[in-house]
Amino acid sequence: MDLLVIRHGKAEAHGADGNDASRRLSEDGRKKVRRCARGLRKLVPALDALISSPLVRAVESAEIVAEAYAGLGFEQTPVLEPNNEPKELADWLAGRSESVLAIVGHEPLLSLASTWFLSGLRTSFFELGAGGALLLHFPGEIDAGRARLVFALTPWQLRKLR
Repeated sequence: MDLLVIRHGKAEAHGADGNDASRRLSEDGRKKVRRCARGLRKLVPALDALISSPLVRAVESAEIVAEAYAGLGFEQTPVLEPNNEPKELADWLAGRSESVLAIVGHEPLLSLASTWFLSGLRTSFFELGAGGALLLHFPGEIDAGRARLVFALTPWQLRKLR
């Protein structure tokens, strides 16, 4: 499996109801995700599935990514919420059959899980910036230390690929 890991775009400072879960993408965040998604499409031309966290800013980012992939639909799962464990994500991914799967989620889960998939370490050695993406390749089992890094790009780098 190839796993395209995408962090949601830049969100507004506060949710409409003061709740972090209701934070929407800022207008700047929307523009940048749109440009980043076009860059991703150049690197990963087709997706078998797109999955998002159910939090608003991730759903809005996934909608934009889906548009860039010719209206690809997407589904949501709470497995991609920010404070979940990498092992929970790994177990969920192991039940998937896609060859190329994209996920849209949040920190700290995305950097923790990506580090764990690459090295087996339980402490992240990087932070995926808002709108950033990386591609992991699993030649076999989806577990700690089993992934290979294909690319890791900042939003600025992705936008330059348009």
